[in-house]
Amino acid sequence: MIQLLAVMRAKPGREKELEAAFSAFVEKARAEEGTLAYILHKSLSDPARFMFYESYADEAALKAHSKSPHMAALFGQVADMLDGQPQIEMYRELARK
Repeated sequence: MIQLLAVMRAKPGREKELEAAFSAFVEKARAEEGTLAYILHKSLSDPARFMFYESYADEAALKAHSKSPHMAALFGQVADMLDGQPQIEMYRELARK
C-alpha cells in the first residue's frame, strides 16, 4: 500500500472557498479504483492549513489518481486560492497491527 500526505495552505481570506472545493472533490477521489482512503483534515491551530491523508492499493492506483481529469480540474479551480505549493510526502506501509 502507498500512503500520501498532502498539506496545503489557503491564501488569506480564501479558507472557506478552498475548504468547499476540497470537500466537493473528496467523493470523486474516493470513487476511484484502488483508492482505499481519501480523508480531508483542517488544522485545529491554523484554519488556513489543510491536509489530505490518502491511501492507495498500489503505485498504479496513485498514478491513475494523479492523472485523473477531476484532479486536473481541481487544481485548475484552486490554483489561485493556494498560498504556495502543496507539500507532498509519500510512504509505503511496512507493518500493520
